[in-house]
Amino acid sequence: MSEIIIDDEKINNIPIYVISFKNPERKKRILERFNKLNFKKVIFTPEVYITDNRITSFSNREKYDRIEKRTWSIMLQHLDSIRDFYLNTEYDVCIICEDDITISKELNHELKNIIPNFYKLKLDVLMLGYLIPFKIYNSNPYFKQIHFSDNYSYYTYPNDIWGSQMYMISRDYAKIILESFTLDYAYDNMDDKPFSSDWVITKNGNRALIYPMIAVEEGINISGDYYQEIFHKKCYDVNYVSGKFI
Repeated sequence: MSEIIIDDEKINNIPIYVISFKNPERKKRILERFNKLNFKKVIFTPEVYITDNRITSFSNREKYDRIEKRTWSIMLQHLDSIRDFYLNTEYDVCIICEDDITISKELNHELKNIIPNFYKLKLDVLMLGYLIPFKIYNSNPYFKQIHFSDNYSYYTYPNDIWGSQMYMISRDYAKIILESFTLDYAYDNMDDKPFSSDWVITKNGNRALIYPMIAVEEGINISGDYYQEIFHKKCYDVNYVSGKFI
């Protein structure tokens, strides 16, 4: 395979979709971080409310009452990001992220290597930021190293790795996601396959994660769940490196 050249202009204009909901402080903070690195196409996908017609129009009241409406609204915001990428851009890849992450100060440089490796490995989705409360070593049998480049390892990962803090997807995979994981799919699989980004988008296709991660959640969970607070804080403490992230 010939070498893929990714220049500064292409990197700076890669579509970056941000999942944000009624939090102007987070929105301002993440935009400042991407602006500092000279990214030009940071897109805040319109908010999806639990009153969205795509959720409320379902006629089966028994199932409707069991919908996790907040989870579905977040998933729909991810799908809206993917749809905009697929229909309204010409890029082969895009990045989707949450609004409460710190990002690598070297993200521009790192993407010049990550994107060619993404093509080389024929990936559909690459997790760039996720939730993991421990370090990954090659001796871990649940993670298989498939590539190493520019001080980063690329691993396959098990189904119990959660979080969609930042991920990259291909145009081909975007088409598959939009065609396969519809609201009909969500309703039909409600009992065993939650309609959520880290149950659907990051658990299908040819998938991998990069380690160390290049986007780390800030570690503050506002759900009010004590155990989730502890878990998210642990993930932050293990993966955040002072001086590396902004």
